[in-house]
Amino acid sequence: MKITLISDIHGNLPALEAVLRHVRNQAADQMILNLGDLTGYGPHPEQVVGWSKNERVINILGNYDKKVISKAHRNTGWQKINNPDKRAMFAWTYQALSKKSIKYLKTLPETRQLEIAGKNILMTHGSPASVSEHIGTDTPDNRLADLAEMTDAEIILCGHSHQAFKRKVDNTLFINPGSVGRLDDGDPRASYAVLDIQDKEVSVNFYRVPYDIMSAVDAMRMTGLPEIFAQSLRQGLNYDDVKSNINSPSKPHAVEPNGTLTLLTDFGLQDHFVGVMKGVITNIAPQTNIIDISHQVRPQNIRLGGHLLAQALPYFPAGSVNVAVVDPGVGTRRRALAALIGEHYFVAPDNGLLTPILERAHKTGGVIEIVSLNQSKYWLTDPSISFHGRDIFAPVAAHLVNGMPLDRLGDRIDDPITLALPQPSLTDQGWLGEVIMVDIFGNLSTNLMGDLLENDIGEMTVNIEDKCIHGLTATFGNAQEGDLIATIDSSGYLSIAIVNGDASKTLGADIGTPVQVIFLSKVA
Repeated sequence: MKITLISDIHGNLPALEAVLRHVRNQAADQMILNLGDLTGYGPHPEQVVGWSKNERVINILGNYDKKVISKAHRNTGWQKINNPDKRAMFAWTYQALSKKSIKYLKTLPETRQLEIAGKNILMTHGSPASVSEHIGTDTPDNRLADLAEMTDAEIILCGHSHQAFKRKVDNTLFINPGSVGRLDDGDPRASYAVLDIQDKEVSVNFYRVPYDIMSAVDAMRMTGLPEIFAQSLRQGLNYDDVKSNINSPSKPHAVEPNGTLTLLTDFGLQDHFVGVMKGVITNIAPQTNIIDISHQVRPQNIRLGGHLLAQALPYFPAGSVNVAVVDPGVGTRRRALAALIGEHYFVAPDNGLLTPILERAHKTGGVIEIVSLNQSKYWLTDPSISFHGRDIFAPVAAHLVNGMPLDRLGDRIDDPITLALPQPSLTDQGWLGEVIMVDIFGNLSTNLMGDLLENDIGEMTVNIEDKCIHGLTATFGNAQEGDLIATIDSSGYLSIAIVNGDASKTLGADIGTPVQVIFLSKVA
């Protein structure tokens, strides 16, 4: 028999709904044991209490629930809480509950003892001794043994500590499924467990379930309660940890991720690599809006990857998370980075890929906060040496989408690798530049910006290989098919093209090919 174990929903309806979908897929929805704390810290206490009346659900009372419905606690207990935010949460939760729900909560016991499939099971919120006792992974064995002596149960189920675990002391199995709706371990996904009893053999499986965190965050904000409660949901951290980050003098500039994530790689589209990265991202942050910039960067061409990223960036809103993986040094000692640069987040290898973005931020005075990704708990387990896009960059980016602060992902650095990008040089006759990109049509984009050229577009020539182009053409439609033209492309760079043709193949030109602009007035 499969039995679903949940606890500490804390008024988080989106998390609960995601767990219930997952439970149905496990064929474990015939019996659900809820270990308390339906309310508190979440925006939907009334709806969650309403759900708990389902005939398949067996409930007990949690310590937060007990305080909310206690008249004595309302009259004296709340006022003794020094923290005004938590006082406000208590009062709001009570007001958000209907009289019918409060009456129902008052009927719930603090413990229940059940016999299921031949096993004697005790449901508690804290422990057999107290609804408020924390039992965690670090609770001494002798304390668990003492608690086991208080009951004849073979299995003791508990919540409250928000720590998912199973521990056996002597002949008693302790199980905590973790928290559905208020995580505090830095992973905001909902937690629950399935207890499987087959022929008196007991097994336990623990699950972390992604859900639309932003829907819970937005609902939390609609309550008008302090923002710290919304951030706690988003970051998967408890109140005190979020507060300490807010008060930290080294905290990053406050830019809230907006749910959009971009991907740029040299992986191509033939293999499974890009799809797997998206799977990792949506398994941590399912609400993510993933947009592909390009996966056709020339293999290992870091400069080209950086150029494409820089050209795309202005068209994405502030708070976007941008994952760029052109990584010939994967598996070596090169660092992996996450950064807030300007108003955007980045996750990339430390190999110069972010050079154009960094240069722009230095010129404009934009924010630059960079960390080296050394907190492996935010990676996939057992990362490979050859696919950090899947194992490190994708999960870290998903945690950023969920609002994880940079400082929790790694240590701050101020020495990222930067490349010496080719710069145009001024000559006696004009400018000398080079091709920095060849697009899908074979057009040759250079590092010469259009504002370097004279206003009189007829008084110049552009020389490439052994060809000389007179003046600039405003658009392809102003020339004939097959004409070799120079034009200013959509990104503002001087570009060389053949109308309805392939300039790269025809001229034999590629990235690095020199391009000379000569102003005829200077030649004369």
